[in-house]
Amino acid sequence: MAEAHQAIGVFGEHKRGMELLYSDEGIRVSFTIPPPQEIRGNVLRQLFHMQRAVKRGVYPAPPFVAILTVLAIMFVVVVSPSESWWRNALPRLPLPSLKETVARYLKSVHPLLTPKEYEEVERMAIGFEKNEGPKLQFYLYLKSWWSSNYVTDWWEKYVYLKGRSSLMINSNYYALPGANLDFSLTKNPLALAAALVHEFLLFKQDLDREQLAPQLIRGIVPLCMSQYQRIFSCTRLPGRETDSLKLYHAKSKHIAVFCHGRVFKLPLFEKGQYGKMLSKFEIQRQFEWIEATAITLGESTRAEQNLSALTAAGRIEWAENRERFFSGGINKRSLEVIESAVFVVVLQNDKAKDWTSMGKDLIHGSGGNRWFDKSFNLVVYNNSVAGINAEHAWADAPVMAHAWEQVYTKQCYTKPYDNEGNTLVQSDAERTSKLPQCRVLQWDFSFGLDRAVLKSLVDAELAISDFDLKVISHTDYGKGLIKKFCVSPDAFLQMALQLAYYRNSGAITQTYESSMTRLYRDGRTETVRPVTDESKEFVLGMVDTKLSDAEKLKLLQRACEVHQGSYRNAMSGKGIDRHLFTLYCVSVGFNIESSFLNNALSRPWRLSTSQQPQQQTENWPLVGKALEGTKYSLDDARCPGGGFGPVAEDGYGVSYMVAGENMLGFHISSKKSCPATSSDKFAGDIEQALADLKALWHPKE
Repeated sequence: MAEAHQAIGVFGEHKRGMELLYSDEGIRVSFTIPPPQEIRGNVLRQLFHMQRAVKRGVYPAPPFVAILTVLAIMFVVVVSPSESWWRNALPRLPLPSLKETVARYLKSVHPLLTPKEYEEVERMAIGFEKNEGPKLQFYLYLKSWWSSNYVTDWWEKYVYLKGRSSLMINSNYYALPGANLDFSLTKNPLALAAALVHEFLLFKQDLDREQLAPQLIRGIVPLCMSQYQRIFSCTRLPGRETDSLKLYHAKSKHIAVFCHGRVFKLPLFEKGQYGKMLSKFEIQRQFEWIEATAITLGESTRAEQNLSALTAAGRIEWAENRERFFSGGINKRSLEVIESAVFVVVLQNDKAKDWTSMGKDLIHGSGGNRWFDKSFNLVVYNNSVAGINAEHAWADAPVMAHAWEQVYTKQCYTKPYDNEGNTLVQSDAERTSKLPQCRVLQWDFSFGLDRAVLKSLVDAELAISDFDLKVISHTDYGKGLIKKFCVSPDAFLQMALQLAYYRNSGAITQTYESSMTRLYRDGRTETVRPVTDESKEFVLGMVDTKLSDAEKLKLLQRACEVHQGSYRNAMSGKGIDRHLFTLYCVSVGFNIESSFLNNALSRPWRLSTSQQPQQQTENWPLVGKALEGTKYSLDDARCPGGGFGPVAEDGYGVSYMVAGENMLGFHISSKKSCPATSSDKFAGDIEQALADLKALWHPKE
């Protein structure tokens, strides 16, 4: 999540009529007349730019502009033939001025530094603005013209794809199912797997046909949907210097199934170019065949059982092993089946006892039973509960969370199971239909592949033993009470985390919070910096026994107000860190040394946080209605979110969710090898901070 400091060499791009190429010969810029569809997109982009002005505080506008804009939006919605129109119409991420970003950065580090340290940073900032900064900004300004988003391509390449450490724990993240781990509408895990796979295929079908409705903020402002194009049939391929993302849409009509230590290919469509998609019951029959075959074949070798450990290794090691052992023959063909699959399904013959153990299992498994390169793994346990392990480079967590919520909730209210727990049969023909043949993948473990697998497994097990996770549910209060403080729930929880960290470590640390920039074309994320002078004053005030509750409440509200302003800036292209990151990329590409950028981007993020989205679909009323008269309630089905690993060796990773009016969820990760951190202790500090903040609320008699 934090900025990567990868060396940037010569780069070249070509985007729609403008080419910016840096080489030994210099810069070459050429322009061409844009095609008609781009002209149309530019017109629509301006309409949406006006529409966004309705959102006061980000794009202030007089009422008459708002009215005209809403009418224009309604017209565009009616005439738009596809989701791609929305994407092309979105405005480009604006490039902030150098002066604004430097000023915001200095303000953000002020509460973290001593007066002497701040004076030194300020001196470097002044020198940066006078010397190398304007030149770097000029080249970045050119890139903002030429590309659809001046951040995203470099962010994906240098932060994700050039990362050389293991994906397991360090990059991949997980998503849990419903809050009640006993919540399941069937006791047959194969039926659950079939229903979820079928719903994922329907979601993919809507994507392929561009029939998936664009996500809208408050039903008006559209978000960029470009990341959705890589949910399915996408794999991260390892490279010695950099990885790549590969899409297999044309040949991807199957899933890869891991079952009892073996890997199977499960075709999802009938034979033929236009073969019909299998029904839920037919997919269940395929799973039944796979499970029966795996049992009949007996126990596989330890290397075959843990083949996926190769993807848990460092990226250079995995790239070398892939080139050495999978460049030809049966291994190459079998590997291509996994990498070209729509996604991976893991049928796991055990179950988790609680959220914490399930979160740990989802994010790393045994080290050898998750294909970490795949866009996502659907893990189905033998107690009919399922979760997700997702790779991070292709998209950010809200995209996977939206797909998971859509699939999981539809499985709840469409009632796909019969009284015996099997998927419903739509016609008698489904019971005897001839299905496309599943097959077990074969591997040649000679020439050292078995040793490579077991070596990767040992390394993965060491990383797993060092991973510390605690998942908690705070049910004393939730969004309902927080609203009474007249503050943003996100800002409220960030202040709780600041207070908890101060009590945990005795210090205030630089904190990362992820915010989206999907209001803009091809937007991904921006950093919100929760630590401010106001948040520091609040934290110190909370531990000051001389202050009254009323005084502490005022400090809380002021800190939350400032935080909300920072969050708004991040969402609207006025953040700090992505601008500094891209300036750093330019400085490395042009071999321009910048002590200011080196200093700014080398500061560790010891507290890395992210709020998880909830209720991204309109399915929840249908779920509630479907559960009426059953032993389950709507709260049982609500997902408590997911989590990720810590960014810093001596830090915490915290994802949190405002799961309801009376429920908050926290996923806290750290490393056991660091004596200064403990996920369990930090969880207790968070609980105490939440209790202390609640005590500030004194309703008027």
